[in-house]
Amino acid sequence: MSDFLPHPFWNFSLELYAGEGVAEACLDLQERRGCDVNILLFCCWLGASGRPTMTAERLRAILTASDAWQSDVVKPLREMRRRLKDKVWPGALPETVDAVRRRVADAELAAEHAEQLKLASLHSPPADRERSLEKRLRATVGNLGVYAVCLGVVPDEADRKSVAALMRAAFPAFAPVEIAEAVGLAA
Repeated sequence: MSDFLPHPFWNFSLELYAGEGVAEACLDLQERRGCDVNILLFCCWLGASGRPTMTAERLRAILTASDAWQSDVVKPLREMRRRLKDKVWPGALPETVDAVRRRVADAELAAEHAEQLKLASLHSPPADRERSLEKRLRATVGNLGVYAVCLGVVPDEADRKSVAALMRAAFPAFAPVEIAEAVGLAA
């Protein structure tokens, strides 16, 4: 993947997504709530890097700019990758279908990377490196709350558990009980 332009948001996303339970949490929110995983990661990056909480107006503008790329490029690639994985292709050699699926997956990842670069270009206020971890956690949870508002979602317990998984990976210095409290999980 050496042709990917380096960017702090991309690096953060790769590290966060590899965290325990993060991929499952993101995919859960994607499937159940229609979340764009890149927007979830963007909300986390902004807060965790010391940037302020976004307004709903600002996030709506970002979503408008990224929705076309998601619907016209990323989602069709994802659907093709899934079809290649899940469907039986009579007469095709399984290893050939798998090779095509891997190439489509690479294209999907490149499209996700392009979306992340676009997101960062649309909204990347300066990071406050002196901002406390508590304020960063609150800003991150706040960004995800703003995203829920933009989606018209009232978070339920399953949503809060998924967000808690993201927060545990993004903020390992906090105890699980502190993360649960920050995302509003019942003790």
